[in-house]
Amino acid sequence: MQPQQNTRMLLLSTLGAAMFSIGFSVTVVACNVHGTTVAEVQHDEAVRASAVPAPSASVGVPSIAAAASAASSSSASAQTGSLHVKRLVVTRKIENREPVEDHDIKLNSAPIYAFVELENEGAAARGVRILFENERSGATVGHVKLSVPGGQPRFRTWGNTRMIAEPGRWVAVVSTSDGTELARAPFDVRG
Repeated sequence: MQPQQNTRMLLLSTLGAAMFSIGFSVTVVACNVHGTTVAEVQHDEAVRASAVPAPSASVGVPSIAAAASAASSSSASAQTGSLHVKRLVVTRKIENREPVEDHDIKLNSAPIYAFVELENEGAAARGVRILFENERSGATVGHVKLSVPGGQPRFRTWGNTRMIAEPGRWVAVVSTSDGTELARAPFDVRG
């Protein structure tokens, strides 16, 4: 075979493996959603889809290095384990390490908490960030950095802010320390 054909075969093999993995993960999600809301399933599918490497932006044939990089990132992900958000709740109060349901969030009231329950399947600790973003202006506050110990099937933590100074629609965002979004929860702040 010619070098260009070898490259195409390698890329087709990598693409086929990625497509199989996406199909398999969607099947697993569909088979394991007992008692899960549609929003949770959509969120889980979005998180899984974001883990798949994006296709090359070039119009021509991508390089072998790009295919090798995609393959190595998949195996590295399997070695480090996954970080999943099981629950994200925005509230004004936390009691006994659980959020207290409160949908009446007002300016200048108690701090606003983003309570998050996570699962870290990997052996190593993983960093997460929690921030609060104004949907209209894009302004962000909070920027809390936390660590989730390795091998934790259920780890509860929270970040808070007292810096929300505008009423309107806000969203609490949980992401990995490298910026990969894991979950978001919208909420309204009354003036």
